[in-house]
Amino acid sequence: MKLLSLFCLLSLAIISCNQGPKHPQADLVNARIGTPMTEATILFYADSIDATLNTYEKNVSLVYQLGEATMRVEKYSLNGKPVLFSEFKNDEGISNGIKKYYFKNDSLILLNEGAKVTKDGTDIFEDRRIYLRNNIPFTEEYRSSASLSALKSERFQLKKKTISSQTKEYSNDIKSLNDAVNGADKFDLVFDNIISTPGESHILLKSKLPDGYTASISVQTPDAYVDSLLKDPLAFKGEKLNIKWEVKDKEAVYVPVAANVTSANGLKR
Repeated sequence: MKLLSLFCLLSLAIISCNQGPKHPQADLVNARIGTPMTEATILFYADSIDATLNTYEKNVSLVYQLGEATMRVEKYSLNGKPVLFSEFKNDEGISNGIKKYYFKNDSLILLNEGAKVTKDGTDIFEDRRIYLRNNIPFTEEYRSSASLSALKSERFQLKKKTISSQTKEYSNDIKSLNDAVNGADKFDLVFDNIISTPGESHILLKSKLPDGYTASISVQTPDAYVDSLLKDPLAFKGEKLNIKWEVKDKEAVYVPVAANVTSANGLKR
């Protein structure tokens, strides 16, 4: 009997060692709860995602511009599956805000939206939360105030359910967020020009569609790729550039190509 117990303990130890480390939120993201999630459990889940954002895979879009309005998207994933999209929008002098889409097991469970809207010269701050089950809204609540500090002390109020709110389809919104991150569809931009100023250059991109989105990428550290663009921009006009960027202070910043690449001629465009 003692020999059998020792064998079982050794077996459990081997299994435990073979499992290896996993993402700290893996159990929370992948767990299948027997009972439907409530507003409280959804908020707890969203807070846990926010608290561990730096542990997820992160992809960011360009900062897209259409007229005076700008937008950008951040995507956070675990094992290739999205857990959060953050969409930032700013329409100068009119509104600016953020929408956060939280996912669990590939299903949208919460849309959390905060915005500052200017009407007749007066700022109004708004928060809105939409809770979903099986991608279908079941509760919507909101609050508003004349100042951000006062907004945080306001209680959320339930919004009356309507047919349109209960049948709202978010699949197109989610596709648009993915397209923004991937540079696809209406966010598929090509090289237009490069402007050089003392100490800095800007790569200008434009949509293939008439009157579509544009974007600018700040070049703070030039390299051979940028030198090729500056030398002969017409050779790249209308081409999709295979370049990387990061977003700093709400601006897309160029990430230099590896030093062993000598020019843009040999790079995939």
